[in-house]
Amino acid sequence: MKYDFDRKVDRKATNDMKWHAKAVSSYLQRPVPEEMIPMWLADTDFACAPVIVDALGKRVSQEIFGYCAPMESFYKAVCYWQKMRFDWDVNPAWITYIPSVVAGINIAIRTFSKEGDGVIIQQPVYDPFATIVKNDNRKVVNNGLLCKDGRFEMNLDELEQLAAKPENTMMILCSPHNPVGRVWTKEELKTVANICLKHDVMLVSDEIHGDIVYEGHTHYPLMNLDEKYAQKFIHLTAPGKTFNVAGLKASMSIIPNEEVRNAFVKTQIAMSLDVKNTFGIESVIAAYTPEGAEWAKQEVAYMQKNVDFVEGYIQEKMPGATMIRPEGTFLCWLDLSGLKLGDKEIFRRVTLDAAVVCVPGPWFGPGGEEHLRLNVGCPRSMLEEALERIRTELYR
Repeated sequence: MKYDFDRKVDRKATNDMKWHAKAVSSYLQRPVPEEMIPMWLADTDFACAPVIVDALGKRVSQEIFGYCAPMESFYKAVCYWQKMRFDWDVNPAWITYIPSVVAGINIAIRTFSKEGDGVIIQQPVYDPFATIVKNDNRKVVNNGLLCKDGRFEMNLDELEQLAAKPENTMMILCSPHNPVGRVWTKEELKTVANICLKHDVMLVSDEIHGDIVYEGHTHYPLMNLDEKYAQKFIHLTAPGKTFNVAGLKASMSIIPNEEVRNAFVKTQIAMSLDVKNTFGIESVIAAYTPEGAEWAKQEVAYMQKNVDFVEGYIQEKMPGATMIRPEGTFLCWLDLSGLKLGDKEIFRRVTLDAAVVCVPGPWFGPGGEEHLRLNVGCPRSMLEEALERIRTELYR
């Protein structure tokens, strides 16, 4: 392996909020020990890809960091990546630079729904989905996921019923799904898209984890499955999860329909979310290259072994706990309901006593009770220590 994913980087020497106890305490609204192991925030603890580090170093040497704009090289990089990874021919005109996928969701909600409308999400799901909907004075409409025979599925019959209600005007799809790790099949995606088309529901597809998919599974950009989807819906993506550059604030919306795209951009400007990040632009240009692709390939292979390790550890040493193996993302969804401890006790033992900071399952909405989301995007030694701490406190 060309790249060393076992190497630890001292993130306490930076402003990384993931590793600062005060920032974590503010997030959890509880004091946490300084010696914590942070497995919560969904970024990785690997050194950034050398191709990106080199590109940013060259940009620093130019000595000026004023207002900037993405040029042809940026759009070529995004188009190259979508074609190389997903065989999707993207027109540069479809691409809009946005600061984050979460910002893109916010822009879409404010553009294509009105206050009081229902927005369909599939809980347990990434908690900002519900937060944004509520903050925008819309209603959260939960099309909860179903767990059948050890695998999460969409409740498509219920989705049809919810989409048919005229007050539900939008759906936010998490693909691949955070936190349960599902990589949706073509058939599932087409069914969701067809339901939304049938009932005139705007579908916003968050595909930020699309590059992180494990053997035996394939991620399909929903917009690339049929031209009729491309002309109606919104695709959001970013290099942030794959390359751990979330702090550089570089994401993209891909919207083929000009009328939809113009409306989206108009709201983006009204929200003052149209200023670009100099280093974000450079990171995209550097990441979306053959060298970036090779780094990402090796990273995913390493994280798949981390998933193997967690799965084996739980099976061997944590009776009563289970994990449904993720098909994508670097997040493991741990089910601790068999321990009969309850959410408060799980939080106390894991976060406060073991000093391993995971995201409590209830934060993801209904279906998250007595679960934890564990980030495995880290050196194996860090993962081993975290699991040993968790086991010690849960089974004392």
